[in-house]
Parts: sequence; structure tokens; C-alpha cells
Amino acid sequence: MISICIPVYNYPVKSLIGSLHQQMKSMGGDVELVCIDDHSDENHRQQNAEMLSLADKWVYLDENVGRARIRNMFLKYARGEWLLFLDNDMSINDGFLRRYADTLSGNPDVVVGGIAYDSHKENDNDYSLRLRYGKKVESRPARIRNRHPYRSFMTGNFMIRRDVLETIGFDDRITGYGHEDTLFGYRLQQHGTKVLHIDNAAVNGNVETNAEFLSKTEEAVGNLSKIYRFMHDEPSFYRSVRLLQTYHLLQKTSLIGLVKALYLRRKPALKHQLTEGGDVSVRKFNFYKLGLFIELINH
Repeated sequence: MISICIPVYNYPVKSLIGSLHQQMKSMGGDVELVCIDDHSDENHRQQNAEMLSLADKWVYLDENVGRARIRNMFLKYARGEWLLFLDNDMSINDGFLRRYADTLSGNPDVVVGGIAYDSHKENDNDYSLRLRYGKKVESRPARIRNRHPYRSFMTGNFMIRRDVLETIGFDDRITGYGHEDTLFGYRLQQHGTKVLHIDNAAVNGNVETNAEFLSKTEEAVGNLSKIYRFMHDEPSFYRSVRLLQTYHLLQKTSLIGLVKALYLRRKPALKHQLTEGGDVSVRKFNFYKLGLFIELINH
């Protein structure tokens, strides 16, 4: 059995659950739908109430537990041998569930479907940073992702064997937004887990504005700095993360101070460029993340 697992938080899920329900009908009794609401506000709870009858289980949490811990909690409520995780702001194409089911004959441990972005906002400068980064870095075909299967792991759309999740689990020390997938991908590699990337993308239907995306990125870099502190004695971890690789290269060449000074001097202008939809090059965005990481680690 495949258990579809959707962590719900302050987002209307009618469209996604409706699409899943239609596809589940063609799969017989081999699929269930489990939703855990991570303490959404009352408005969104009421919005999603009409979907309760379409889920096999719908659980409300009394407090917000975050992106890592909530995924582990599905082990308590889902019955399937396979757990298919989808972010609540995704949309799916016809045949989505069947394509996942068809991969099981190859005996993978983890299957990652990929992420795509709707292009209807690509000409709007307010969304240019999110879309440019998403399409260049995240929306890659399976043949590219399979070159580095662990580094390419993302939590928005993946399926995992129950016993693998029970063994590894998401690190619940990570409570904010971002990089729980980075650490989990590294743990998959440590355990020699068989990760297969396929072309079965879910479409991100909640594209953030430049300002919103930059704010979430700042939170994610903060999370990475916390992870780095408790993983500092595992060099193989920071060798698996490009930003951390660059940081250590700068350390070896004694350039940390120079890069930090350059970042702090350019930070206001960089932030303006990235949020106002002008020059939103991924290179400048990556420099902003690197500078912020250095600032957080060396404050």
C-alpha cells in the first residue's frame, strides 16, 4: 500500500486533494490519503474542512511542530509500506500516482519525482527571483538529478519505504524552514540508501514574491548555520553541500574576512536588487546566501 502523506499548514488544499482523490479511484484499494494539519489558523482549517471526508485520516496538531518532525509523525498514522510525501501547495498531472507505483518493481528505497514551476508569473518582476532560482536549480530533469541523487533530494515530492524512514528519520532539532532535506539526503547517503529520481514533477503552486522568498531563504540559511554547528565534526557533510564547500575553501585561503566585509558593504544594495526584480542573477543570490552564512557563523 502507498500512503499519500500531506503536511498541511495555512494553505487551501482543495485542488490537490481533489486531484489525488480522482487518481486514487483508479488504483483500487492500494492507496490511502493521510493529512496532518500543523496547527493552521482557524480560517484555513475552515477552508479545508470540506476535504475531511476525502482523507482516510486527518489529524490536527495542538502546536506547530515544523517541517522535519511532522514528516516523522506520519509513521504513526499511515499504514502503507510506502509513504508518498507531497507539500500542500503542489498540484499534480494525470497519471502522477501510477508513475510512482510503476517504479516499485525496481525495488528502490526512495523515489523523488521532482519539482516544476508554473510559468504564468514569469514575466512579473515581483516573482522573478523565485522563478529564476526554481527553474535553474530545482526544476531539473531526472537524468541530471540522478548524477548526484542525495544532493538532489527534496522533500516537496518524494516516496520512501516505511522502514527507511523509521531507520533514518528527519532530524527534529531542525524546527524552522529549510535544509531539513539537505541533512536527510546526507543521512540517506550514509546508509547507502538506493535513491531513484524520476520525471514525475509536482508543480509548485505557491510561488513567493521576491521579498517573501528572500525572507524564507534567510531563515533557511539560519537553519543551515545551526545544522553546521551540530555537524561540525562530520567533514563529509559539509563536503556534500556547495555553500559549505565554498565556506571551507575561503577558510583555507584566509579569505573569510574579505568576503564578509564585501558582503556587509554590499548587503543593502544586493537585497534591493534581489527583491525589486531588477538584477536577480542566481550568482548574486548565491553570494548573498554565502555572505549571510558567514555573518551568522562569525558574528
